[in-house]
Amino acid sequence: MMLKQSNFQRNNCGRIIPQIQYVFAFACTLVLLALSTAAADQGGQPNIQFDSQVFDFGTVDEGARINHTFKVVNKGSGTLKIVEAYASCGCTTPKFAKKILEPGEGTDLFVTIDTSMKQNGVTKTLNVSSNDPKRPIVELALKMFVRNQHKGLTEGAKAKILTDENCTSCHVARGVGAFGINLYNADCAMCHGPKAEGASGPTLIGPYENAVFYNHMKSVLTTGSKNTNAMPGFGGEAGGPLAQKQIDSLLTYLKDLSDKRKKK
Repeated sequence: MMLKQSNFQRNNCGRIIPQIQYVFAFACTLVLLALSTAAADQGGQPNIQFDSQVFDFGTVDEGARINHTFKVVNKGSGTLKIVEAYASCGCTTPKFAKKILEPGEGTDLFVTIDTSMKQNGVTKTLNVSSNDPKRPIVELALKMFVRNQHKGLTEGAKAKILTDENCTSCHVARGVGAFGINLYNADCAMCHGPKAEGASGPTLIGPYENAVFYNHMKSVLTTGSKNTNAMPGFGGEAGGPLAQKQIDSLLTYLKDLSDKRKKK
């Protein structure tokens, strides 16, 4: 048996070793191919660059459409493929002149902002996505100070944010069927801040246990502010999108926020 086993080993060794050598050689080829590919990738990566990532319009009029052009250049050695520019609000419209840039090639990113129904200090952002491996997403910011408190109304004296398609995508559509915190985040947070402590709009924190204050806030939410068109009426009787139960849920949420603020 030992002799037969040795003969088996001896007779098959010549077959097995070449197979092992072949597999090893094939594996080495794959490794070298991967290394060369990686090296090629390192030498052929796109590199997206902007002339600036922040632009300040300064003081602008409410109701105007303002424009800015960002310059974009591919400073890498591979083809740059721009996917899209996503705006933080429907009032901001970005558009690329072209989205595929060879090394050294540049293009323009045109941005239009509708300042209707905006006030004071405002910042709008854009997220630009591309195949740049080091910076797949780049954030751009556009700042401005908007004067002349929201005189831009549409026909029928309805606030533009409740009638214009770009505006309603942010101020109406997101809050359909929502209540409480979900409704606040959809329709209110962009102006009054994520915790109702104020942003472009005033703080909504207050003594909601006080009947006078509570009724005042309910009136403002339902029919709008008497002092500025910045706050239109969101209630159905004023042409707004919200049912009374939704407005009541907002007041309950704001009262809870105010109570928690007092306990701190």
